[in-house]
Amino acid sequence: MKYLISICLTLVLIFPNMGMACSMYKLTQNGKTIVGNNEDWTSPNGQFWFEPGEENAFGVMYMGFLNNFAQGAINEAGLMFDGFWEPYLVVKNTKDKLEIPIQDALKKVMQTMSSVEEVQSYFNTINLTILENGQLVFVDKSGTYLIIEGDNMFLGNEAEKTFSNFYYSQINSLEDVELPYFQKGQNFLAKTQKVGSMKYCVEAMANFAQSGGIAPTQYTTIYDLNTLKIRVHLFHDYSNYIEIDLISELQKGNQRKMIAELFPKNSKGYIHHKKYNNPEHPTLLLEELIGDYELTEQDFLNQGFNNIINDLGYEWLMQIKNPKAAIKVFKYGLSLMPNNANLYDSLGEAYYLSDDLNNAIKNYAQSLALNPENKNAIAMISKINQLRIEK
Repeated sequence: MKYLISICLTLVLIFPNMGMACSMYKLTQNGKTIVGNNEDWTSPNGQFWFEPGEENAFGVMYMGFLNNFAQGAINEAGLMFDGFWEPYLVVKNTKDKLEIPIQDALKKVMQTMSSVEEVQSYFNTINLTILENGQLVFVDKSGTYLIIEGDNMFLGNEAEKTFSNFYYSQINSLEDVELPYFQKGQNFLAKTQKVGSMKYCVEAMANFAQSGGIAPTQYTTIYDLNTLKIRVHLFHDYSNYIEIDLISELQKGNQRKMIAELFPKNSKGYIHHKKYNNPEHPTLLLEELIGDYELTEQDFLNQGFNNIINDLGYEWLMQIKNPKAAIKVFKYGLSLMPNNANLYDSLGEAYYLSDDLNNAIKNYAQSLALNPENKNAIAMISKINQLRIEK
């Protein structure tokens, strides 16, 4: 059974440097607004996709992973956004609000709006229950920003602002933020003279980046919201970059680009990307990361490692379309967490999509034995038995 987790889920295991986070920094100086964003995650399969504007619609460049769920975007009016996983914060203001899928809402914003004030007015009409574990941040080319926490929305126009996996409404000062990577970046900003340039923003994001653990910085985007130039760094390597001209790329029509494939084959990020996407050994990076640490099944479960396994397995299964690799991933997860009903359910689905019905029903049955309330396993066992009868 697929267990969906947000791209910036905070996960801190008991061994060093196994954390996930995202960070963002914006600086407005001399009429220019520069924004930097670090996307930290397990998978290096980041991609850009471009949707040219049609009548009364702006062209947009989206950023995300193989599930095509936009983690961020910039439009040709100079409006950008990024999303952050956050600790749970209840959303109460839902009465008479519109029920709209968040991706549809974001698409409407990016295609039709140019200022954060417009964005605020629109999101005030929407049920934002989905943001109980997240927040959205928008910045327009004037340098004004909008933070959407769910019930709370904050407009601001300070020249400098930083964002990460915390709520501004829940802290008294940035010193309260207990995120080491964030404090490292803050320390850099405090000790350096601000320069409204891509180069300075790159230096800032390098200090906010994570280079180890289960979710390092997979890519960094630096946006000039006035010139619509985007600089991209791969896998926390700030010695190499590509530069994208948004308008030029939109003129090429609808297109998708895997970020790693835009970099030299001898670059650190490209090599990491190829290693991760090895169908013969799809768990290699996780095995190397865990190494010789002696962890119990409960240790893994307490830290959500089963969710990481599910995310990796379903990437192979649903996006890469390689059930054999997915089976290897789920089996590896079960070697670490042999009593996890959800992983047996996931393995059952991988076998089912491989047309191996015997192993599918075997693993669904094991999932059901561990969790008699698993309705998905009950339904799938029934479905497979019916298929056998029909054959």
